[in-house]
Amino acid sequence: MADFLFVLRPLILVPAWAFYSLGAHTHRIPRAVEHTAIIQSAFWCLSSVLACAYVLNQIFDLESDRLNGKGLFLTRRVFRPRTMLLIALVAFATASLLLRNTHHVQHIPLTAALLLSLIYSLPPLRLCSRPWWDLAANAIGYGGLAYVIGHGALSNDLMPAIMGAVPWVLLVAGTFLHTTILDVEGDAAAGKHTTTVVFGERRSALLSVGFGAAAFALSVAPKLRATKGASWLPAIVTGGALLAFAYAYHRLTRSREMSVAERYAVRARTSSYAVQVPTALVALGAAWRDPWFLILLLPLVAFTHVYNHARFGVSYPGWPSYAKLAQSPVIPSRKPDVRPLTVEPGLRDVSATPAHSMTSEAE
Repeated sequence: MADFLFVLRPLILVPAWAFYSLGAHTHRIPRAVEHTAIIQSAFWCLSSVLACAYVLNQIFDLESDRLNGKGLFLTRRVFRPRTMLLIALVAFATASLLLRNTHHVQHIPLTAALLLSLIYSLPPLRLCSRPWWDLAANAIGYGGLAYVIGHGALSNDLMPAIMGAVPWVLLVAGTFLHTTILDVEGDAAAGKHTTTVVFGERRSALLSVGFGAAAFALSVAPKLRATKGASWLPAIVTGGALLAFAYAYHRLTRSREMSVAERYAVRARTSSYAVQVPTALVALGAAWRDPWFLILLLPLVAFTHVYNHARFGVSYPGWPSYAKLAQSPVIPSRKPDVRPLTVEPGLRDVSATPAHSMTSEAE
């Protein structure tokens, strides 16, 4: 049964949960039932939407996941592709049912999230393989829609939520670029046209710093203008993330003079920090506003680590080890070309469509 839970990748739901909680707690309403976001139907509707997206992504990104050492539920044959597809359909149906019990102002952003979860991985649009579109989809989906949906739990006016979500959208954009830096060789070898594959690692890292700086500036501005209800929390979170992005860019720039193996290890370690630090800060920010969030988060982190160690022999979640990374094989990078993904025979009926190319450079 644990396989059916963890194939939904619940740990990477945490950022969306955190942004939802931050959005919900922009209101200061003293009723106890509204002090925690995790009992709201929209919270679990959003979780089901994202679970569907994650399972579909594992199915249709099989080749790049195999090259990047990910997607273990399929690459190690824990589940068959048809079973994974059935799990995705159940998650989609659950989200559709929960949608009926949400606040009416949440219907539009939740429906948008539902559609985005499908077109992100499914052909013909397949946004995850389109430069810039993959970046926009993640930034808007996590930092934008999740925050707006949470805000809509107690408000009929979404305009303040849209404005308040902008720094979080920029923060997620900067973080997402480092997730694609980590996977750049495997994505390129699989013909997946992400933003970093086309745009390049160092320029993607620099762009991440730009997104972080913009997020920090927009987070500080309301407090400097003495805007009513403004908090220092967004500035603290985005400021910490900006430091992580700047550090990663500095290390990536200096690593150009190192050997290939050392450069690979430095990149893997520093980009991992640039992903984990903002994620941890956002989660802590949500827990500061909603202590019940920790009751959901801490056991999940512990159980995920135990499960992955027992099932796959990997330490996830965990900090990357430089010594181990330096010994890891490096996938030869090459300019991505447009051709069908090579997939296992069992996937041919549900996957494998040509990657869509664009003229702009990708991750």
